[in-house]
Amino acid sequence: MSGEHWLIAAAAALWIAAMLHAIAALAEGRRFDRYVARCVRAAPGLLDAQGRFRYQPRVAIILPCCGIDEKLEHTVAALKAQRYGDFEVVFTFASADDSAYAAIGAMTVGWDRPTTRRVVAGDAMARGQKVHNLLAAVAEVSDDREVYVFLDSDAVPGSDWLGHLVAPLTEEGVGAATGYRWYTAGRGMASQLRSAWNAATVTLLADERSNFCWGGGTAIRRDVFERCGVRTAWDSAVSDDYALSEAVRAAGLRIRFVPQALAPSSDATTLAGFWSFALRQIILTRVYAPAVWRAGLLLCLNLVVGGTAAAVVFFAALFGWLDAAWVQWPAFAAWMAMLAAIIGRAAYRQRAVRRVLHPPDATWRDAWADLSAVTLSGLMFLALMIASMRTRRIVWRGIEYDMVSPQCTRIVSRAGATANQKSPAPGLQ
Repeated sequence: MSGEHWLIAAAAALWIAAMLHAIAALAEGRRFDRYVARCVRAAPGLLDAQGRFRYQPRVAIILPCCGIDEKLEHTVAALKAQRYGDFEVVFTFASADDSAYAAIGAMTVGWDRPTTRRVVAGDAMARGQKVHNLLAAVAEVSDDREVYVFLDSDAVPGSDWLGHLVAPLTEEGVGAATGYRWYTAGRGMASQLRSAWNAATVTLLADERSNFCWGGGTAIRRDVFERCGVRTAWDSAVSDDYALSEAVRAAGLRIRFVPQALAPSSDATTLAGFWSFALRQIILTRVYAPAVWRAGLLLCLNLVVGGTAAAVVFFAALFGWLDAAWVQWPAFAAWMAMLAAIIGRAAYRQRAVRRVLHPPDATWRDAWADLSAVTLSGLMFLALMIASMRTRRIVWRGIEYDMVSPQCTRIVSRAGATANQKSPAPGLQ
């Protein structure tokens, strides 16, 4: 075989490996769509003859705050509008000087239901400030609460969000139920890239073998929280999501994704803000779930390299850099087949999300961003994965953390924390 034939054979091998991954991704998208469709069909069975949720345990919603997020007022109003019986809301802050502390007080003044309280946690010393705030709030929850629900301050839930989120907790073996954030795509490139990047993760949540609790919208029974030792798991953690997920799985329990608990988020961002946000998430994954991080790196490398190999052979044949002109159109077909599989996965995902979200929470811009960013998002994700190898340090809400291990966190500095409490940077929520 000539050198050119060896080159073509190597490119074909790389493409085959990537195409197998792409087909698996397409099948995953289809399974996700079918899962959401089943959940939507089953939803009426959760309601009684009066249209109320049959299962309505007494709930404490815990909402950690740091500064006045762009959508904070909408989030608070959405809690007031929940169609649910008995629940209380515990807002928790690092300091009473946080601008959100007074703002929350003004937003909730005069509420008759739900009951609310504000908890000041103080500064964290050897764990994430959010985790520290959550633990302080859990300690102040009323004794009669049966379920804890954790919500992010920039996620705006629908009016039936709470009822849907707690519903799976009646099932045997389900330890926690989770939603996820759905970033809507605005007009700017940064917003559209964030929407496409975030959407790719949503598809993974239907698989209970590999999903996780999203800290921005998770429900867990109080007795399960204690039995799983979540307090201990959070004691030195930065990531509430991964530590909670690991504690639930270690107890032999499952995590159920609830499509109706998708929380739309449309806050503004910038390219720098998105990069910081996405890199932080991937670094957290590398520290707390290294097997997931390695699998993501392998998948990304495989798809990018395999797709690039087919594209390189096509253009090389097109411009006459290869004598084997016959390979031009097979290489083009191979390249397009891979793109079609990845786009198909995105199409399944978009159809699934539209079963539970409607405009303005899910729009044509979201679909366009997801479907059109296939090549760019792959390269961007690979760049993020490579960047995450360089450090275990992240900056979150103005605090720099050094994650020595999942069980050991060191706070490096609080530079800018006060400023972030006043006005958090876009995309760093």
